[in-house]
Amino acid sequence: MTQAPESQQEIEAQDNFVEGKEPSELIFCLLLASAYLGLAKFCWVPLALTKNWKLLVNVEGFFVTVALVAILIGARPYTAPSSLQLSSRGIKYRGPYWIQRKTVNWSQVARVYLSPELILVLYRHKEGSKQVWPMPILSIYLADREQVVKSFLNYCPIQPIMLKSPALISWMVLFAILFVLVIWFFYLLTPS
Repeated sequence: MTQAPESQQEIEAQDNFVEGKEPSELIFCLLLASAYLGLAKFCWVPLALTKNWKLLVNVEGFFVTVALVAILIGARPYTAPSSLQLSSRGIKYRGPYWIQRKTVNWSQVARVYLSPELILVLYRHKEGSKQVWPMPILSIYLADREQVVKSFLNYCPIQPIMLKSPALISWMVLFAILFVLVIWFFYLLTPS
């Protein structure tokens, strides 16, 4: 059995990141779904006695829909886990909410923005094209998300742009704007 030279093994090296599956999240989503299904069962008889079928369908439909969404969110990591492969050739990423894996070669990459929670890769579909497409990589879903940024720095041939959290004053300004918008929304809802 012949071994490949060390330089070729280094070229073929890659880092793999797979989504971590937390059973507690699935249990929490199932508990939430069972609570909403219990509410639907509890409200069924009183609503059926009122003979208001439109209200019955709306209330029961809401409870059942929320229960189904909770089950789907809890089961998603087991049915379609996200994964990321980084190598000297490029990026292969399968996101948490789409099942098709996306492959981007390093020669297609225009810019890379790195943060611990989100990585944004701007790439061109065809080399030499002026149009740039975004590929958001949600590293919060990956098991070793602390290592993802280090791996990007290791493999990325261009200099990535490092992002950091906003300063405390920025958070306070954003919170104040959100608070004013909520107050304004409730003011709009009050009867004149």
